Amino acid sequence: MHSDDEGNSDASSACSDRSYSSRNGSHHFLRQTEDFLRQTEDVADILNRCASANWTERKEGLLGLQQLLHHNRTLSRVELKRLCEIFTRMFADPHSKVFSMFLETLVDFVALHRHDLHDWLFVLLTQLLKKMGADLLGSVQAKVLRALEVTRESFPCELQFNILMRFIVDQTQTPNLKVKVAILKYIQALTDPETSDDVYGSKSPDDENRREPRDTLVGGHFNIDFSSERPKV
Repeated sequence: MHSDDEGNSDASSACSDRSYSSRNGSHHFLRQTEDFLRQTEDVADILNRCASANWTERKEGLLGLQQLLHHNRTLSRVELKRLCEIFTRMFADPHSKVFSMFLETLVDFVALHRHDLHDWLFVLLTQLLKKMGADLLGSVQAKVLRALEVTRESFPCELQFNILMRFIVDQTQTPNLKVKVAILKYIQALTDPETSDDVYGSKSPDDENRREPRDTLVGGHFNIDFSSERPKV
């Protein structure tokens, strides 16, 4: 009799444990779902702020986005598409504080989502290079250069080179001399990873031999003599 009672008790205990485990698992799943939905709502609010006509809200949106990126919160395909559209407009943001923060956020965004941004690379690369021809504060120009550096390191060289060639031969583009020089410097850094900060500093005859075809290709399309841009050494 005692044995039967003990067996029934064990069975009841096992059922209870399974029931508790099931309820606990369900509660955990619900918490995860609620957390995901809350994060999705947070991202939607951040993107709405980034797209706001009010510069203060755009700045707040960028701050929130930085926090997400710093915590490695990756964006969904739909969120990425919308953010790329917002960032494309932000390249022309009229408010200096927003534009400066945008450049900082852009670096984090590219670093985290570089594998998802190949379709947006043409906009990213050409807009950054165009900014090199604008009259910017030294601190802002440094952020543009940093964004270009991260871009150069984040995407396949061949893809970047093809984009630059498309931009160079596009007759609708009218870059000023500063942009043309920036493109040449970028191509040189892209094709010669060991290039120093002074990209025109001649290090050896071999360096000069590699540079001449690049200068001829780019300079020929731009109809300028890039050799006149180099400092005498």
